[in-house]
Parts: sequence; C-alpha cells; structure tokens
Amino acid sequence: MSYKVQSSERLRKSGADFETKAMLYLLNFREDSSQINYFVVDFFNDITGIDRKARKLWDAQSKASKNGSAKTIGRELVTLYKNHVSDFVFFTYIIFLGGVPETFRVDAKQNVFQSTNITPKALKSVLSGLKEECAKKEYIESDKITDESLEKFLDLVWFVVDDKEPKDYIKAIISNYPKLVP
Repeated sequence: MSYKVQSSERLRKSGADFETKAMLYLLNFREDSSQINYFVVDFFNDITGIDRKARKLWDAQSKASKNGSAKTIGRELVTLYKNHVSDFVFFTYIIFLGGVPETFRVDAKQNVFQSTNITPKALKSVLSGLKEECAKKEYIESDKITDESLEKFLDLVWFVVDDKEPKDYIKAIISNYPKLVP
C-alpha cells in the first residue's frame, strides 16, 4: 500500500489557527473523540486523527473562510476525495468550515451535518466545484471522477461550521483533560 505526496502548501496564520481548531474539534467535540489517540498534521490532509492501533483514521480538512461559496466549498473537498479513493481506508471525512452561505443549509441551526442538510441548489454547486477541482489534479485518475462516485463520497462527509470562540476549545481541553492544567 502506498500513498503519494504530490503537493504542499504555504500556511498563513489564519489557516494555522483554523487547523488547530479542527484538531481541537476532533479531540473534544465529537461523540467518538475518546477513540482518537494520535494526530497526523499536514500529511494526509490538514489533520488526521488516529486510534490507538492505527486502524481508524478521521480525515479533516479545514477552511477558515467565513463566506466561501458552495462551489468553493466543493473545491476544498478535493483532498478528502483523494484520500477517499486512495488505498487507505478512512473512518470518516470532515470539512471544518469558518462559515457557509446563508442559502447553504436546509436547517441553519445545525452546525454539524451531512449532505442531507444541504439545499439541493447548494449541493449541485458543491458537486460541480468538487468535480472541476478533481479534474485539475493529476493525482486523481479520471475514471474515479464520476457523478456517482462523487455523490457517494459527499454522503460520507461531515460538514462542521465553527461556532465556538477560541476560549471554548481551551475550556473543553481543561474539562476533558484536567491533568494538563499545572
């Protein structure tokens, strides 16, 4: 089994801060957070959580922008999709977002949701953006870029809209891991 790394990125402070929030989300705010024992940063994706025996991988992409369009959000899913079609088996795929357009969600009160809570018009744009971005990438084989495979992938993705202040993430660490406090 191999995994080919073919790109890298230059990180800005806002991106680094948001990757940290995504990691803290995995560490503290999921029902299955207690299963995550390790983190891989900027290898498979922005953040990958791993269980103790390295049999479960939580793949997370973070996007700090608070006002990206549905099509832009679709483009941001490309690395998650690359991992989905790789030889590695990821337990879940998460896109951690700074915000979404007003017309993106069916129920705007849900900040953690799957594609069933995305309006049909927005979902069509997400699919279009993902398909366009996949076609640009040499590392995704063209036969893996079908509407059917992309739609099945979107059914697996968790969309998380950041609704917490930095202090909320710190408070969660303190309450969940009191031995860390001096």
